Amino acid sequence: MKSITRFTKNIRGNKCLNCENSISEEDNFCSRCGQVNDLKKVSLKQYLSAYFDDFLSFDSRLLNTIVGLIFKPGFVTKNYVEGKRMSYVNPFKLYIQITILFFLLIGIFGTIDKFKPVTHNTTDIVPELNAEKGREVLDSIKSETLKELEENNVQIDSSTLSIIETQLEGFSINKDSLQNQLEKQSNYNKLLIYAYVDSISDNPELLDDFKKDSNSSAKKDSLLIKILQAIDQKARALTDDDKDVNVNAWSEVSDGWEEISKKDNLKKKAVKHLDSIFKAKEINYEIPLALVRESGEDPTNGKIVRVLNKVKSFMDFQKEEPDVDAPSAIEKLGYEKNYWNVFLYSKSTDWNDAVEDPEIFGAQMVDRVVSRISIALFFLLPIFTLMVTLLYIRKKFNYTENLVFVFHVQTVFFLLLLIFLIANRIVPSNAIYFIFVLTFMLYLYKAMRKFYGQGWFKTFIKYIILNISFVILAIIGGVIVSFLAFLS
Repeated sequence: MKSITRFTKNIRGNKCLNCENSISEEDNFCSRCGQVNDLKKVSLKQYLSAYFDDFLSFDSRLLNTIVGLIFKPGFVTKNYVEGKRMSYVNPFKLYIQITILFFLLIGIFGTIDKFKPVTHNTTDIVPELNAEKGREVLDSIKSETLKELEENNVQIDSSTLSIIETQLEGFSINKDSLQNQLEKQSNYNKLLIYAYVDSISDNPELLDDFKKDSNSSAKKDSLLIKILQAIDQKARALTDDDKDVNVNAWSEVSDGWEEISKKDNLKKKAVKHLDSIFKAKEINYEIPLALVRESGEDPTNGKIVRVLNKVKSFMDFQKEEPDVDAPSAIEKLGYEKNYWNVFLYSKSTDWNDAVEDPEIFGAQMVDRVVSRISIALFFLLPIFTLMVTLLYIRKKFNYTENLVFVFHVQTVFFLLLLIFLIANRIVPSNAIYFIFVLTFMLYLYKAMRKFYGQGWFKTFIKYIILNISFVILAIIGGVIVSFLAFLS
């Protein structure tokens, strides 16, 4: 017989190199362990040949297993547990091979899509940019128009007013125009906060206190914290009409984050302006970041607001000082150097990416999650098998035999998904995924009926229960995998 690891004639011995069992020099294989009777040293050609032959095993058993699994639901599983195992590939081995092939193809598709040219459709109308902001601008134009007419004693009847409103409704503001309007407000607030800082620094006695070497650092810090608190209040007044950030539930985080960001960004500009004044006046005093942070803290704020403030300070620092390590950054910001703060700071890069470009960050997160789905399924499928075993506890099948059924069904899931994904690349259509779901759901029902041999009503009830159970497990697994993907 031809060696499975050689393409040349074997040099046979009388002892197995693997188990040291005595064999004849005429034997090609060891009768105890099955290793090839060959004394030659392993070669690269031999190694690769053995690896791919064992891993892929593209023989009649593989074809017989795949065809039977797809076109005869439950048939292959039933035969396998009844003892006809040499006719089929090992269920676990086949599942591993198909999942590897599936995720390999997903990776290839993802790589191809990165080089796909993307066309961007742009429009000038207000709703495409921001409907709410656009409406505010239009209302402002209308208001100014009516005010000007009134000041010039121009009488406006209802028909004239209707014409003005109609013209405004059809008025189109391009993206640059609206952006300029928003930037004007931002620049106006910046000028006001600069003027406020200038008014504080105009006090010569105040600057002298920072210049004096006789004053201790603690005294200068105490003086600075009062200035920073005043700046913080001014920044809040300019951005949200002196409204306190009120976040009592995680559902309110988005609005709270927007309020915190507006105030912090304006305050950051003010602090930089104050620092430039110190340098211009040759004041040798560096504004501590910890004091900047502490000046904006309110002890009455809830836990969620404190966490948001901490995360915002981490994100700002990481953006400005990307090369500083987490412990050093935490120390500069005046936080306690514990595991929780190190974790929050280490994720600040991801949060910055998520805020600046949520689409790209979302795509990256999807890639991370997809790459871990196979590992999650490896742990979830045995748990799902336990549910199947409990559901069919009165049947003759044990846990391992139910596991074979689950592996076969999951293998078919990836096989069908692979086929439909390829079909969708050839003929793109959302209907393909609907057909895939319908096909697999029908397959699962028929597989359960064939393998467990129960009537349509009992099978349907258990089919519903199993699907609900799997959805619950999938949601739990998805949350865990997403969390782990974000941690990595």
